[in-house]
Amino acid sequence: MTTYFIPLFSLPAIVNEPGEYLTRGGERVMVERVSARHDFNCVGQYASSGIAERWHKTGRIMATSETANDIVKRL
Repeated sequence: MTTYFIPLFSLPAIVNEPGEYLTRGGERVMVERVSARHDFNCVGQYASSGIAERWHKTGRIMATSETANDIVKRL
């Protein structure tokens, strides 16, 4: 494992199961597949556009910074 993932170790897991979630920017997303590993294999899409995305189980799309597309809670 690379040091890129180290910032994610201290964050709580938000994406625990498939379902509908909300991003930091207020976008609804549908997660279809989850991963309990430290990888970006929680797979889903944005409800408004259908664009595919991958998240870490902490909801982040990047290990080193927050973005508007990070998942912050389950709906």
